[in-house]
Amino acid sequence: MPSRRPVVVLMAASSPWAQLVVEYLTKAGFSIHVVDFNPPSGTNQDLAARSIAALRLKVAGVHMISTPRAFAARLLVGAWKLRALARDSDAQMVLALYGGVQAAIAWLSGVRPYGLYVVGSDVLLADRIRRLISRISMRGASTVLANGLYLAEKTRELAPGVSIEPLYFGIDLERFQPPPSPNRGPVFVCSRAFHEVYDNGTIVRALAALNVVPPDFALSFLSSGPLLDETIALADRILPPHTRKRVSFAGGVSDVEIVAALRSATFYLSASLSDGASASLLEAMACGLLPIVSDIPANREWISDNNGLLFTPGDHTALARSIKVALEGGPWIASAIQANHRMVAERANVDVNLRRLSQVILRDSARYSTARAH
Repeated sequence: MPSRRPVVVLMAASSPWAQLVVEYLTKAGFSIHVVDFNPPSGTNQDLAARSIAALRLKVAGVHMISTPRAFAARLLVGAWKLRALARDSDAQMVLALYGGVQAAIAWLSGVRPYGLYVVGSDVLLADRIRRLISRISMRGASTVLANGLYLAEKTRELAPGVSIEPLYFGIDLERFQPPPSPNRGPVFVCSRAFHEVYDNGTIVRALAALNVVPPDFALSFLSSGPLLDETIALADRILPPHTRKRVSFAGGVSDVEIVAALRSATFYLSASLSDGASASLLEAMACGLLPIVSDIPANREWISDNNGLLFTPGDHTALARSIKVALEGGPWIASAIQANHRMVAERANVDVNLRRLSQVILRDSARYSTARAH
C-alpha cells in the first residue's frame, strides 16, 4: 500500500462518480488534493455545497479555484495555480478526471507526471480547437485512460500514436444492488441531467405518442440542468393530463435518493445522443432495471436485443414503441435483468477497476522518479 503519496486530482468536486474515485484512492493510501476550476453555479448550489462539504472530510484538501472566463487566460491562470499547489503539496502526480480544459491546464502547468481520464464529451463532442488542445495534452501525459472500448477507439483516432487504455471506473456494487424482491409495476426512471446531449425532451415526446398508459404508470426525472424548465414546459404542453400527473421532475436529488429511486423502479430510460460508458446506465443495470436506451456505440457495449431495448437516437416514435414493448412485459425481461446484473459485476466493479487505477498512479510516479534520479 502506498504511504500517503500526495496526488492532485482535477475534477468537478460535486460529481458523484469523481467523488467515488478520490474516496477510493484515499482509502488506498493516497493523500488526495481535489482541485475544481468550475465552482458550482445555477440550480442546486445548496446540494452541491453539501456534497463538497462532505468530501472535505474525506480527502487532504478541496481547492475551489476561480479562473478568468477568457479561454486563454483561464488556461494560463489555472496552470499557474495548479503548479503552485502541486509544489506546496509535494504532489507525485496530477490526475485529471476529464480531458479538455483540465487536461490542457495539467499540460501547461509543467507538473510531471500527469494522467488523463477522458469521458465522452472530451472526445465525441469537442470542437476543433478543443480537439487540438486535447491531442497536445494527451501526448504529454504519462497515461491516458478512456471510459469504455468505443471511447478508447475514438480517442486513438483523435491522438494517433498515444497509448490509450480503456478503463471503466465502475460502480459501487454494495450501494447499487437489486431490491429484495423484483419490482413489477410500470415504474420508469431517468437519472440523466437536463443537457442537450442527454435529450430528455425526446422521452417526453415519446410519452405523448403513447395511446394508452397504465393507471399505475410513473416516470421520475431525477436530475437538474439548464434545460429542466424548458422540458417541464414541454411536458405541460404536450402530455395528456392523465399522463402528465404521473410524470415528476425532482430537479436534483442526493446520492442516497438516487439509489432509492433506482431500487424502487422497473425500467431505466436514457435518450443520450452521445456518451462514454454511462455510469447512470450501469447503476440502473446493477439495481435490476431493464434499460431502454438510445442505440449509440457506448450503449451497445452493454445492451443488445437480449438484455434491453435500443431505439434510434432522437426518434421519439421509436422510443414510444420500445416503451410499449416494455409495458407488455414477458419472461425475457426477468432473464435480461439477471444477465445485466452479472455483466456489471464482472466488468464494472469499482473495487476491481479502481485498484487498477491505483496501480497506474504508482507505476507512473515510480517511473518518473526513477527517470528524474538518472
